[in-house]
Amino acid sequence: MADTNRKLLMKRIFIILLFLVLFIGAFSGALYFYQNDRTQRSADLNFGDDKEPNRINVAVSLLGVDPIKSEINLRFVPIPEGTYVKDARLTKELKFFTGIESGKAEATLEKNRIPDAVTGSLSIAKGRVSDYPFDVHSSDFFLFFTNPKDEKEEIPMSVDFYGAISGYNIDVDYIPKAEFESSDSYIGLRVNVSRSVITKSFSIFLMIAMWLIGLVIFTMTMIVVWQPRPIEFGMFTLIAGMLFALPAVRNLQPSVPPLGGLSDFLSFFWAESLVAVSMPILFFTWLTRYKKPS
Repeated sequence: MADTNRKLLMKRIFIILLFLVLFIGAFSGALYFYQNDRTQRSADLNFGDDKEPNRINVAVSLLGVDPIKSEINLRFVPIPEGTYVKDARLTKELKFFTGIESGKAEATLEKNRIPDAVTGSLSIAKGRVSDYPFDVHSSDFFLFFTNPKDEKEEIPMSVDFYGAISGYNIDVDYIPKAEFESSDSYIGLRVNVSRSVITKSFSIFLMIAMWLIGLVIFTMTMIVVWQPRPIEFGMFTLIAGMLFALPAVRNLQPSVPPLGGLSDFLSFFWAESLVAVSMPILFFTWLTRYKKPS
């Protein structure tokens, strides 16, 4: 008897340790996955000739991305260096062109003043938000300076781009030379935005969950139809509850667009249809199985 209890105790300890090891492994894997994804979704890049002592450096920060509104928000901070600056102030008046649409596309940087930051938004030129969560978007912008008193003067510049938006992968590079050739005084950049690995994984997980909910409800209904099992009132409340719960599950997807996207055609519409069809099938089965009390 004592030997049996000892074996049972050892078995329980082994199972507990096994689950503990699995939990630690899964938790560590999740942290590693997050750290790996965090490095993918940010961009900290430099463009132009940063070795030129006399130049204007532009610090570009990505403030936000909204694929639904089809726009990205940027902040441009001009930082003069070399002969263009004295006591942190500009030594000559310059025109700063950014190409933004909701702000100052052309900003005047006054002489003997610290340059002001320029903030605005750009429209996303390519990409369809309806392809969520596999949508990829891109937008181009051009930066250059001019001297109003000497239009022929070429003003060297460099660009420091930083973008880190939770849930997105940000990538920036020169516009391909086949479309536009950048120079030290005229820089064209392309911002590419896609969903992060975590966002895609969680969205796919919810799609699978919706499919499972729909299949479980439909399978339960068909088993009741094919087998002489009693139909309980709780089945109707379960199906009705799932009918209204699925839209809430669908909206749990991060930054999901309005109804009608790719993810809806892959899972939500199918799951909602399975649940909706199950209700009348169960009702007519209950109606036809009615027996008068003897």
